[in-house]
Amino acid sequence: MAKKQLPQYQCKSCGDTFSRWAGKCPSCGEWNQIDEVGITSTGRFDSPVFEKPKDRRYTDPKSIGSVVSDAHIRTTTGFSELDLVLGGGIVPGSLVLVGGEPGVGKSTLVLEIAKNIANEGKVLYISGEESASQIGLRAKRMGVTSENILLSSEVYAENISQMISDLKPRVVFIDSIQTILKESLVNQAGTITQLRESSQIFLETAKRTSVPIFLIGHITKDGQIAGPKVLEHLVDTVLYFEGDRFNYYRILRAVKNRFGAVGDTAIFEMVFGGLKQVLDRHRLFISPESEERSGSVLSSVMEGSRAISVEVQALVTKSSYGQARRMAEGLDNRRVILLSAVLEKYLGFPLSESDIFSNLAGGLSIDEPSLDLAIAASIASSFKDKPVSREIGFLGEVGLSGEVRSVGQISLRLKELAGIGISKVFIPQGNFKEVEGVFTSLELTPVKHLKELGF
Repeated sequence: MAKKQLPQYQCKSCGDTFSRWAGKCPSCGEWNQIDEVGITSTGRFDSPVFEKPKDRRYTDPKSIGSVVSDAHIRTTTGFSELDLVLGGGIVPGSLVLVGGEPGVGKSTLVLEIAKNIANEGKVLYISGEESASQIGLRAKRMGVTSENILLSSEVYAENISQMISDLKPRVVFIDSIQTILKESLVNQAGTITQLRESSQIFLETAKRTSVPIFLIGHITKDGQIAGPKVLEHLVDTVLYFEGDRFNYYRILRAVKNRFGAVGDTAIFEMVFGGLKQVLDRHRLFISPESEERSGSVLSSVMEGSRAISVEVQALVTKSSYGQARRMAEGLDNRRVILLSAVLEKYLGFPLSESDIFSNLAGGLSIDEPSLDLAIAASIASSFKDKPVSREIGFLGEVGLSGEVRSVGQISLRLKELAGIGISKVFIPQGNFKEVEGVFTSLELTPVKHLKELGF
């Protein structure tokens, strides 16, 4: 007697299957996404699942010593800063995810890269969002006229994979991954299942053909790239393209990189003709005025393998409300609250009666403990209305008892501060022996506690 057959249902949003229909998906919580997709047997042992094939084929393993290094065959992007972020250039067969908010300039960035690489070979640009004529208008404004840049509006992942295999381009750009579909799936474009399955096809294609593929992904409302981190474990490199749409500067940051350091940044300036890299970043996040102002101090932070000079600003005013406010822009607001409490207890500043506004100049966002001493100094300077010389820098982490703790990579930080004209730096006592006598142009003042700053 034949076994009874029952329908099978699948969620178009997350791809999970169920034995019965429901209005709300138990897995992802989406409504009206479950549809009947086929018939399956209900027998417990009626299908030969996990049956091992008789003739298995596999690629012969190689000795790790015989694998050729790819350091000498990387493709340069035409931007030295971007090459540094990627670890020295584009690795053949790599899958790179570039994420950012809509309108930040992701399409402009990849078109600039395509313009530079087109001098060496063909570049394939897959656009699922814009038509060829729309991209042509942007290319005309940017002066991109190379015949080696090939445009396509294909949205099916299988067809794009075949196109890459046939054309063998130098680099492929897919803008954006949210518009790509796997033809065999019933899910809509942009759903978790489509994102995961389409990216898997591109990963296999990149490794098989040794053609590097860039995936452009939009930031969702939750602040994640192309969904809740469904792609970051698949790709080789994850780059965040950040910046205020109303500001000229953009920051490209590596948050995952199998071929280089994590945390390195490249800074670009948005101009009428596209993007241009900023090479002189020493004073990019520091006010150009040399006038000394209360509440403004200089420090240095690490971005990947490089140090960047920053200006920490603070404004302390008497509170007009019942409860004093603590607000921070570009800094961790919780650190500002903690440091103001430490200053009140150990330096006797009545900050509970004052509003404190803290800011990192230039629109940079940093959450690093090494800025603690600079934040505390800026708050003390503003409260006392005592300007700090523009030739003085501050480095150090501050504990709850007011002690100043050591920071990492102190030599790189001091070298950066010396490069912008700093002559005196307050550093933790624990770092002093490490750099004593190394920087002859700097007067290094070791401190153990906030009280030693002299405010």
